[in-house]
Amino acid sequence: MRIALVSDWYYPKIGGVATHMHHLALKLRERGHEVTIVTNSRGELMEDGINLLRIPGVVSPILDVNITYSLKSTRELNEFLRDFDVIHSHHAFTPLALKAAKAGRRMGKATVLTTHSISFAHESRLWEALGLTFPLFSKYLKYPHRIIAVSKAAKAFIEHFTDTPIEIIPNGVDDGIFRPVRNREKIKEEFSVEGRVVLYVSRMSYRKGPHVLLNAFSGIEDAVLIMVGSGEMLPFLKAQAKFLRIEDRVRFLGYVESGMLPKLFGMADVFVLPSVTAEAFGIVILEAMASGVPVVATDVGGIPEIVRESESGVLVPPGNELELRNAIQKLLLDDGLRARFGANGRKAVEEKYSWDRVTERIEKTYEDILSKSNGD
Repeated sequence: MRIALVSDWYYPKIGGVATHMHHLALKLRERGHEVTIVTNSRGELMEDGINLLRIPGVVSPILDVNITYSLKSTRELNEFLRDFDVIHSHHAFTPLALKAAKAGRRMGKATVLTTHSISFAHESRLWEALGLTFPLFSKYLKYPHRIIAVSKAAKAFIEHFTDTPIEIIPNGVDDGIFRPVRNREKIKEEFSVEGRVVLYVSRMSYRKGPHVLLNAFSGIEDAVLIMVGSGEMLPFLKAQAKFLRIEDRVRFLGYVESGMLPKLFGMADVFVLPSVTAEAFGIVILEAMASGVPVVATDVGGIPEIVRESESGVLVPPGNELELRNAIQKLLLDDGLRARFGANGRKAVEEKYSWDRVTERIEKTYEDILSKSNGD
């Protein structure tokens, strides 16, 4: 198949959508398909063997979306997309993805859209009303043959905007790169870290809850907190650590190259994602699970679907510093519990969340649409 993966949000923009598209493209290529990333004019090719097609136009410096093509007619995308069998858009609320879904369906292509996000209020009836006030989204979301939601929470959110059939296929993780290590202490020595390690990997933004984690960690002794990621809160968080008098036990690494992440997960005793608002999924949780590291995360959005169903860690209420602290301490003090949660997480990844498994399911979706639609 000739497959176009389409989104405004691809590298150099860092995030879950870009990561998902990149790994999906690589796995589809391995399975013998011709794959092209279709994105805006800022797009950067990350690996040989994957085609990159940049759609010209002005890109918003704030939203990173193609403003030019958000204003143009869908037909103007036809020249870029006419040679593909499958048009697979990513992210339900960005212009290039929505326009490509409409263009693909109008040209008789198999058309799929993956939704990667939810609202913090997605569980409430508020979204039933809001869905009616967004006719533009509903108009475009009727065009895909199928919508893929990365979690039950993402499915519940997108249902407010469309009647298009929705199936749940989760995000994936490379379980060959992220895997349990035997030389954890050696990795700690490499990073000049002693003792037990609590790891946070995500953006330094309010909704991810790093400030909550720092407050919780201030009551934990004999451990080191490693915080990986960049973002607008980073200067504040460094000041917070100093105010809490824990700056000697907190390491802020900032943004790190993806190649370093397996080592960081490899030396972690506990991984923490303390999001205060809903996450559609949380790919970093899969990276921890694949590495055999037990997880402490908040009970929001799609996170419980991963952690609770796999029995790979402990869930706590968002924003509750005391319960977060207690959960981290419980795992740090119980070697057997850490080992059990870590093994459960690795098993769940191998059975459900590896990119091989996820790509196989997505490929079957393409084939199913092509066999039933016959160019509809």
